[in-house]
Amino acid sequence: MTVEIRQARRADTPGLFSLLHRTNPCRVLTEEVVLWRLDHPSAEFEETVLIAVEEDGSVVGHIRAALRRGGEATPRTGVSVLASIAATHLGTGLDSRLLDASEAVLVARGAGSLRAEAAGEGVQVGGEDFAALLAERGYSPVESHHVLGLDLEDLPEVPPAPEGVELRPFERFADDPRPVYDIDRLTTADEPGADNDGRFMSYDEWRSTVWPRPDNDHAVSQVILVDGAPVGMTCYTSDGGSRVESAMTGVLREYRGRGLAGYAKTAALHLARDRGAERAYTGNHEDNAPMLAVNRRLGYEPVAAATVYSRAVGG
Repeated sequence: MTVEIRQARRADTPGLFSLLHRTNPCRVLTEEVVLWRLDHPSAEFEETVLIAVEEDGSVVGHIRAALRRGGEATPRTGVSVLASIAATHLGTGLDSRLLDASEAVLVARGAGSLRAEAAGEGVQVGGEDFAALLAERGYSPVESHHVLGLDLEDLPEVPPAPEGVELRPFERFADDPRPVYDIDRLTTADEPGADNDGRFMSYDEWRSTVWPRPDNDHAVSQVILVDGAPVGMTCYTSDGGSRVESAMTGVLREYRGRGLAGYAKTAALHLARDRGAERAYTGNHEDNAPMLAVNRRLGYEPVAAATVYSRAVGG
């Protein structure tokens, strides 16, 4: 059966969600958020969602081509992410065709270098084959992340609140989420990673493309306040059922080392469990030793590594 590679359309959402759900076992995802992402382009990246479709309309492959927006004089980096191949099409060369299509989009938009991500089988079905393909194409590994999972039945008890500390759910900031944005912007600047160049979207962009995402769990996500002042946060996405995923935990520099992140994460995960969640996932950059230590204390166990690979255009 002929397989066509083309840009995803709204009508492809059910099949695309089914593929992503089957091939990315740790990803917290809903059909609603797949559609929302198609309808709400990223404020930071020019993104093209490419899918492989059989003649009967079945979606059997996916890759996202992303290039940071802006008119920088220096060449920009294009990234191919979330490569997903149906089990029936593994080993057929479809991953190579999808990568070709993604690279072509990125180069046409002015990418001067290319990146792609591949993960172990526990995170990405067919991920080890995709990593081998990247090596064949001249990509070299540049950094890794640890993908961790936690059975919420094994949570430790919530520790006593540190002196002067209060947690307040995101839903309490519905009318004015600016304090959440400010913490997100300031703490993201300190995250390790070669792609972190210190830039961050404007409040208006964040307010329209990040805050209202339908998978954000504003009841579980918490702002950390010290003596009434917002100083940190822990954010979670949810599939509305058994799974939650840590999207971001950050504390302002001057308040680190006080145990605030561990306290907030433990309390938030207890809330998630009380609301019916059974499993939690998170990802940590290999250089983020403090957060890796926090997650180990919470009981997270390694699932697999996700590695970013890079090559020059034409290399």
